[in-house]
Amino acid sequence: MKAVTRKCWIVLLALAASGCTQSVFTRSEAPVDAPEAVAPDHTPPATRPRAAEIRSTPEKSPDLPARAESNVRPSEAAKPEGFWQQLVAARQFTDCSYDPNIEAWAKRLTASPANFNANAVRMQPYLEYVFRRVQSLDMPSEIAFLPLVESDYRQVYGSYGSPGGWWQLMPAVGKMYGLSVSRDNDERLDPVKATDVALKLTAANAARFQRDWLLTIFAYNVGGQRIANALVEVGLEPGRIEHVSQLNLPKTTEDHLHRMIAWGCIFANPSKYRVSLPNDLLASEQFTDIRITQTTPLKAIEASLGRFSTYWAKQHPIIEKRGEIRYGQHVLAPAGVNLSIAALGDLKRFKQARTTPVLVAKTNAVRSTAARSVATARTTATRTARVVSTTASRRAVVNVPGSYKVRNGDNLWTIARRFDMRVKEILAMNPKLTRETVLQRGQRLRLK
Repeated sequence: MKAVTRKCWIVLLALAASGCTQSVFTRSEAPVDAPEAVAPDHTPPATRPRAAEIRSTPEKSPDLPARAESNVRPSEAAKPEGFWQQLVAARQFTDCSYDPNIEAWAKRLTASPANFNANAVRMQPYLEYVFRRVQSLDMPSEIAFLPLVESDYRQVYGSYGSPGGWWQLMPAVGKMYGLSVSRDNDERLDPVKATDVALKLTAANAARFQRDWLLTIFAYNVGGQRIANALVEVGLEPGRIEHVSQLNLPKTTEDHLHRMIAWGCIFANPSKYRVSLPNDLLASEQFTDIRITQTTPLKAIEASLGRFSTYWAKQHPIIEKRGEIRYGQHVLAPAGVNLSIAALGDLKRFKQARTTPVLVAKTNAVRSTAARSVATARTTATRTARVVSTTASRRAVVNVPGSYKVRNGDNLWTIARRFDMRVKEILAMNPKLTRETVLQRGQRLRLK
């Protein structure tokens, strides 16, 4: 019995061993839901295409400016911390050596390092404001370089038939997007409104040309319809243009592009050109679109702008002309500007502060003279005469003419201040005027 049992155990162990062996081979097979086996790649490692070469990107010509990878959105990559680093990282055209004219322009723009450095400080808050707007629309840095190429971020006074402002907008374009373009009120010189229009125009061109930024930049320079016509003439589509010469555009358009790329090259490598870029603005110093909460004299707002006051009025020519910022108007200024205005207290006193001390000093001098001449008189008649004399002296100090001829830079408030009057008194004697009227040089106002 023991022998039989022993033989059974041997048979059972043998069967178990064979079952275990079979289960091992079963696990080595591919799972049911596994992908099909792929034949091994016997291509030598040196000849295998890299991932960047596998991407379906159009073939580049040596003449085509190198562009940043368009399939990697800036928001997905690690964002640089500083403003200038962000500006450089968001460029579309990064090859500074593809055309000799780019380097020539970079050297020309930095020919005087001292002037460049001072200019960088002047334009920094405005360039940064526009760049933030450009980034919010997912556009490359070069769009913020447009005012650098067009005007160096200076307000250019255009005539009725010529471009004007930072963005050098034509009158017809400004009107098409709702700007007032007249001799009295040219809103192409309003940095907030003009920037809105320029970015709307750029966005329209970008959509028209399938976000081909080369064509979009060309379109800003010569017009979208001209670019569309040029594409039809050469039988090409957006994304297929290798060089500006293919479109038979003016030489100035190519030059426009080279200057734009040159600015980016300078910002990317300032030490190469012996220049320096200013430190990043503090959060409290960054310019933004501010709606003014109370009408304020220009001198008052400049007093609250600190180091930015030197160039600020020049960037807001309409305000500079009127001599005041009016309630509800939009300006570019640090975010805390309204708090600074509120801290001024009674604006009426501020307006009178510049003239009152002068008038008081003159009046006191006249009073002293009159007092000496009647020092020995004590009668009522003498006192009355002194009062009359003092009143006449006051009128002599501020001699109000019957009419006044408007000069350059005049407005109702400055005229009223000059003659110790109130604006409502001038309006009462000139019924056709309102507080919003823009005075013209040579215009006659009745003051008596």
